[in-house]
Amino acid sequence: MARKKVNLQWIVNNTTRHAVYKRRYKSLMKKTSDLATLCGIKACMVVYGEGETQPVVWPSVLEAKRVLKKFKSMPDRFKKMQNQEDFLHSRISMLQGQVCKSDHYNRELETANLLHESLYGCRTVLDTTTIEELNNLRWMVHTRTMEAKERLRQLVGDGSIPKLQTSPTSPPQAFYTYTEMQRLPSPEQHQDLQQGEPANLDVNGGGLSAMVHSSFTGSHNG
Repeated sequence: MARKKVNLQWIVNNTTRHAVYKRRYKSLMKKTSDLATLCGIKACMVVYGEGETQPVVWPSVLEAKRVLKKFKSMPDRFKKMQNQEDFLHSRISMLQGQVCKSDHYNRELETANLLHESLYGCRTVLDTTTIEELNNLRWMVHTRTMEAKERLRQLVGDGSIPKLQTSPTSPPQAFYTYTEMQRLPSPEQHQDLQQGEPANLDVNGGGLSAMVHSSFTGSHNG
């Protein structure tokens, strides 16, 4: 069974605070003794209790002085030492780095969702899209297009897929979202257009999906 998480803050109640001090002091002394015995190291413990005139020293005052003197004589004693201010600064820097990574991940996730919405025709207007979102979207479209081109180049170079033989006069292949495909003319309407007869077509389109696919098409043609 997992231990309950302790809220690390000063205990206001005097009786509770003194009881916790005695219990944890004994536990700390036992752990220090076990560490020194099991690992064969020199260790000492000095605790200044609340309201006590003399500190509690383990294992003895003489041994504690010997250990502390040896520690102070070490030339590199400051390499791994931190006071409370240094510890808080390092902790803040680490947390700031984690926040930056989380912001970057969330921004990429939101941009990917925006890209998918545009590809499937879920978002066809730009009214609710900010400039920052559009810039992020343009960056993601460009990045993924370059990655796709690089992957195709590797596959063609490895012989995994044959090179596409296209006619120089053939028109480029167009890409459509599901919504745009619904607006395409039926075979009968397409035949009427070829014969010069007007057809009842829904030409209302555009929006974010058109911008995304124009970017993909432009990159494909390039």
